[in-house]
Amino acid sequence: MLALIGFTLMIVLMFVLIKEKMAPPLAFILLPIIAAALAGFGVTEISEFIKTGMKTMMSTAILFIFSISYFTLMSDAGLFDPIIDFLIKRTGKSITTVLIAVLLTTFVAHLDGSGATTFLIVVPAFLPICKKMKIRPQALLAAMCGGYGVMNLVPWGGPTMRAASVANIEVGDLYSFMIPGVICLALIAFGIALIVSKIEKKHGAGTAAEVLSEEKEEQNEKKQGKKGIYVFNLILTLAMLVLLFMDTPLPLYSIFMIAFAIALIVNYPNAKQQNKKIKEYGTNAMVMTVTLFSVGVFMGVIKDSGMVEAMANTIVAVLPSAIAPHMHWFMCLFSVPLLMVLGTDAFYYALLPIIIGVVEPFGVTPETVAAAFLLTATLGTPVSPSVAAVYVGLGLSDVSIGEHIKYSLRLVWPASIVVLVLATVIGVIKF
Repeated sequence: MLALIGFTLMIVLMFVLIKEKMAPPLAFILLPIIAAALAGFGVTEISEFIKTGMKTMMSTAILFIFSISYFTLMSDAGLFDPIIDFLIKRTGKSITTVLIAVLLTTFVAHLDGSGATTFLIVVPAFLPICKKMKIRPQALLAAMCGGYGVMNLVPWGGPTMRAASVANIEVGDLYSFMIPGVICLALIAFGIALIVSKIEKKHGAGTAAEVLSEEKEEQNEKKQGKKGIYVFNLILTLAMLVLLFMDTPLPLYSIFMIAFAIALIVNYPNAKQQNKKIKEYGTNAMVMTVTLFSVGVFMGVIKDSGMVEAMANTIVAVLPSAIAPHMHWFMCLFSVPLLMVLGTDAFYYALLPIIIGVVEPFGVTPETVAAAFLLTATLGTPVSPSVAAVYVGLGLSDVSIGEHIKYSLRLVWPASIVVLVLATVIGVIKF
């Protein structure tokens, strides 16, 4: 019964998000509470679920508020204008070149394995150029998905460490084993970017280059006499990005808090101006911050109520026994939607050990199952409504979770299946 309620919750949630029948915060708050009540949990238990979920979202929400405010301030100050000008000169009307540049930057930005950091670096840098060239922000996020998926598998990244611990092998050994599969995944990432460019060309992207020179002149007139402040903003941003990549005792959100405070004082020395900007930026960040806290309610309920574990067990139980020797392979056909439904922790900590136990008697090693899960499910991470970092990217690009899923799922799920087939052909994954 708990699994049935959980699956119903997920189906209804996905439906209302994709079809935009309900604002995301309302869906993430009301639907899981109703589901928990139907499952027989009382007010006291549900309140504990909510408290746990809110704790997990607190640091991400703070990070989001101050990162959005910081990058909005930098955009107002013209920090990204030289990047835009450079890309315009280099790419002209080439949508493909811009999106390949997005992908390459994602590879570098995601070296630290942090999804939030990746979105914070890539989206503010490329969103202005995408807007100028009429590339939709959904396309920017979709082009990032492949690179995000590849770098999400680095040995120091969360998914690989989770899978290695479940399979009881060294993280480095697991990564070395699946390197040929990672190479296939990287090639697929370029394929996704190319498909996105074709979609955007059909949608009319690349037709706005003519107005750029006029806009640039207007911007230059507005920002005359601020060269000293520009240099300061550049140094401050570079220093902040270095700290984001370094292993410091400072939490990520505190780095943005400090940087935002300094930047606001330098760019707007008057207290009245500062208050005005704080209100302006706070308003921009509020909607997605509310959504993040709402996701905390959702995650707390489905995890602590046992719904996730019940769903994982049910998925295994309903599959025909005849496919038991190949269960890991067939499960990977649906790894993207499964990760989106179960969440990263449940996918690796609840479902993976069950599948390993089923196929191991047939000679399929835990290493093979872990590699299969990682290589295919990783493309689902940047589109999952249960991954907090995704909402940082959504907030920066002003895209709803429904719009993001609608645009990107049609690309990443088929790409995941292609990776599964290629990795099987080269021997990384055993059928």
